[in-house]
Amino acid sequence: MAKITITSLTVENLGPFRERQVIGLQVRSGKPVVLVKALNGSGKTTLLTALQVGLYGQKAINAFRRSEYDQLLLGLQRADATGNSVIEIEVIAESGDQKSKLTVRREWVRKAAGLNESLTVYLDGEVDIDFTQNWEEFIDGILPAELVQLFLFDGEKIEALANPDRLPDLLRHATEVFLGIGGIDSLGNDLKAVERRAALKYKGASDEFESVRASVEGLDAQLTDLDARHAMLLQEQAAARNEQERAQVRLDRYSADAQRQGLAAYEQAARIRDSMLLTRKTAAEAKTSLADAMSDPFAPLAWVSGLWSRYEAIWTQDQHSRFAKRMSDEFRQRDSRVVAALTTAAPKASVELVRQLLADDLKRYRGERVGRAVLQDADPGEGKRRRDESVARLKKELSGLTAARSKLDRAEQQVGQIPAEEQMGGILRGMQERSKTVASAEVRLADRTRQLEETASHANHLRVRLNAAQDRMSTEFRDRSLEGKALEASARARAALVLFKEKLLASKAHWLSSMITTEFKSLLRKRNLISQVIVDPSSYRVSIMDGRSKELPMDRLSAGERQLLAISVLSALIKERRGHFPVVVDTPLARLDQQHRATLVRRFFAEVSHQVVVLSTDQEVEGSAYEALRPYTNAEYSLEFDDATGRTTILPIPATAARAGVA
Repeated sequence: MAKITITSLTVENLGPFRERQVIGLQVRSGKPVVLVKALNGSGKTTLLTALQVGLYGQKAINAFRRSEYDQLLLGLQRADATGNSVIEIEVIAESGDQKSKLTVRREWVRKAAGLNESLTVYLDGEVDIDFTQNWEEFIDGILPAELVQLFLFDGEKIEALANPDRLPDLLRHATEVFLGIGGIDSLGNDLKAVERRAALKYKGASDEFESVRASVEGLDAQLTDLDARHAMLLQEQAAARNEQERAQVRLDRYSADAQRQGLAAYEQAARIRDSMLLTRKTAAEAKTSLADAMSDPFAPLAWVSGLWSRYEAIWTQDQHSRFAKRMSDEFRQRDSRVVAALTTAAPKASVELVRQLLADDLKRYRGERVGRAVLQDADPGEGKRRRDESVARLKKELSGLTAARSKLDRAEQQVGQIPAEEQMGGILRGMQERSKTVASAEVRLADRTRQLEETASHANHLRVRLNAAQDRMSTEFRDRSLEGKALEASARARAALVLFKEKLLASKAHWLSSMITTEFKSLLRKRNLISQVIVDPSSYRVSIMDGRSKELPMDRLSAGERQLLAISVLSALIKERRGHFPVVVDTPLARLDQQHRATLVRRFFAEVSHQVVVLSTDQEVEGSAYEALRPYTNAEYSLEFDDATGRTTILPIPATAARAGVA
């Protein structure tokens, strides 16, 4: 592939340039930048247009509408011109070791009906017929005209490329052009033409064959229409999905804000109030149960534990006294029986001695064992059990009352947080409007999806019928079997070409994701704003992932960040043709702050191509941005507009003046 370097541009009688004005654009290794500074209205955009038109003519503006091109040129014509309008561009074309010095001259002569344009290409100062006749093919081979707006672009309009609806088409089209996929489409169309010619070859054959042939043609035409409709519906579906996603994001954000303003409490007001009433009833029941527990006669014993211990000791002692008294009574009866028995058998003195001994022993026992019984109450063990049960019940009822009151406090706090209905009216209306927008977008998306499914189903049905018709042509009409086989082979080849095209585009999407991510990160001041830019392999939809790997909507980016994203896309595409074509940018820094300007200078202007022409206002490339650009600048010019004569003069800025900041 050849390499183009622009060495000079000459403009005459166009826009603010009346007399012949020449600007030298030579660059050298390590200094790829030529800086042109001017006030607004002095001719920067005219220079950009002159480069586009001089190299590509009508194709640079609109390849299909001549009227738009003519209108542009008529608008640039000067009423006070004394000669024809001219654009001359001198270039060095390098191919291998061979260098050619070419001059591309376009000249416009006024006629009554408009303008007559002539193109002449000079090789080493001499008119070259071959280059003149084949210039469009030559320049398209280096950079197709469809992509010239990406290399010679207006910086103020570049932000529009970051539009999520426009960006996929731009990336896909640019990739197709870079990869030469148009040749694949042309080959597919050629195969279709071969199929039609094969089907039409025996036009004068039998009516039956003509009927089958007509069926094949009709089905093929219907399939072509359906394929076009399917492609259109795919674009509409993608747009509808983007619209639905944006509407859902807006609804989610609004809903989150509404939740913070009390919407959740408002929506659950009835449940919260019912919960509070139920909790209040539970607390009342717990209070009643506690009062009932406190009325147990054994409950007070819990507060007289010391007296109760004394009671237990006295009761035990009392029991012992009762037992000793019963034993004493038994001993006395036994002694009476012994004495009575001895009276009849023993001497009186002996009997009296025994009676006295027994009486003394009983008296001593009674003095040691028997006390006075003073308590007539029940066993204290039963009272203790009843007391412990009463205390356990009191603790349980008190715990239940405490829990009920705590739950009641929380319920009353929730009721207090419920906003008034008049406070929520605006929020509810906003929620309803956004919900309707989401529902409407979902209906449109569902409708496009349904139409796609119907179209695909219809296309599959037609393919079955087309295959059947082609099979019939190849089997029933044996004398035409060769044409049938050709049709079958052509269909297989077209299917393979479609698959190859999609695989090729998908592989390039991964490369674009990596390149755009690298370029965008290098230009951003916020290093952690994004983690990755992803280009979908099938739809070429662009998604930005933030530092937490969540999708970052493009409308969250500032205007300057969107411009940097667009420039990152351009940089990735331009570097596909690195070193083969110059880059010219008009007003590139208007929306950027000083830090982003300096970064753009170092990361984009100094690296994007072997030759970069920067058309700047007098305030853009100043301060730190100018200092960052100066090491890479080969030459500087200013455009001086004279109000009295209405014309611009191109003046070089000497190196010493440039260092001193003189424009």
